[in-house]
Amino acid sequence: MKLTTCSALLMAVALVGCTDRARNRVSSLVEQAQSIFGSKDAAEQAPATPDLLTQLISWDAIGMNLAYVNQRAGPAVRSEDHQHHYMVQGCQLVLRSEQQNKTIRSVQVALSPGCNVDVGGLLGMPQRQTLDTLTFGAFEEAMGSGQYLADCLRDCGNAYIPNVYLVAQGSRASQFRQVMLTAELAKDPAIEAAGQWADAMVAKESEDWVVRDLGFNCQSQKYRDAAAQALRTVKPQFFSFGDELKFPTCPTAEAAANSESQAGALTVPTGMLMVPQPAGPCDMDYDKRLRAAGLKANEVSIHGPEDEDFKGYGCAYRIVPAPGNAVPPGSTVTYRSAWEAG
Repeated sequence: MKLTTCSALLMAVALVGCTDRARNRVSSLVEQAQSIFGSKDAAEQAPATPDLLTQLISWDAIGMNLAYVNQRAGPAVRSEDHQHHYMVQGCQLVLRSEQQNKTIRSVQVALSPGCNVDVGGLLGMPQRQTLDTLTFGAFEEAMGSGQYLADCLRDCGNAYIPNVYLVAQGSRASQFRQVMLTAELAKDPAIEAAGQWADAMVAKESEDWVVRDLGFNCQSQKYRDAAAQALRTVKPQFFSFGDELKFPTCPTAEAAANSESQAGALTVPTGMLMVPQPAGPCDMDYDKRLRAAGLKANEVSIHGPEDEDFKGYGCAYRIVPAPGNAVPPGSTVTYRSAWEAG
């Protein structure tokens, strides 16, 4: 039962009488009661610390100290290659860290019936969107853009389970970080959707273009509508967000970036442009290099604590799409550069 100041006063009067000495005693008891029960009331009204899962499924998680997660959730179930696996409030999380394993660079959540955390705010949606009901179509509607990519769509063999991906770039508020859905081609809805996407491309291109060349990863916008229609109702297995997410790149551009032809020039798919490499370890004129290549530069200026991959003040880093990737002419390339605080 909660004891109010008035009840404390009445009890005190009944116990000690009505003399001057009693009144002094009553005042002392009242002060003690206010101190004890007033503090309790204040504690009850203080805002509660957000639960850990809510913190981790938000942009606040990027840059968060892993030590803080360990303090609240306990040590990771396992850690390998800077990927730390946790079970938090029924959700399976993989937190990828930087080289020193101190801060979080990206978060991956496995979608499951018991993990119904709301990601509507993270996606910029005005309404709730729980993970357990998320589809490629809902993600597409929220983000308004993105690249459909795949490890393989046909004749993939049995060595591994291939994935399809939808990768989008966040808003300025999220510092243009990436958000991604991943679906395994292991269940009928995803397999059938991938088949429809592949059929649409084979009809216009060729079987080799889809199966051998993986041309859809080089020209992701060309058949974007076909992919969006096919995958609209498919539920992903994983939801990821953060910096430098892992997804397929154009194999032709990758090979070109790692080797030169006999003529000494890099080879890129017809009608595509390659994202240029920075000039040396610190390129302060990377925006000019992008414009000269026929691309748009989106520089994100960082003022404050230095990122782990910070390369020097004014230097371009965290370039997305990464140098060596083939993109359509006029594509936007986002990168970071840090400046000293004035």
